[in-house]
Amino acid sequence: MIALHDHSPLSAKRRTLCSRENAQRVAARMMDDGLDCVSILRTSNPLQPLRVVAESVDGPEVELEMRLA
Repeated sequence: MIALHDHSPLSAKRRTLCSRENAQRVAARMMDDGLDCVSILRTSNPLQPLRVVAESVDGPEVELEMRLA
């Protein structure tokens, strides 16, 4: 496991990969590949603050849910 200290800044690439915009891009691509529901979840991990999952999730960690109508 990688330890991230408070004084260790994230690289520009890591900031891009950790962004909400990137999570939405990944979720949209998953939807384009045929999934009918994708959720973006908040995590407590600074190296992966958002996680995209191929299912509907109910809970306070849900940042965004995408569904086909």
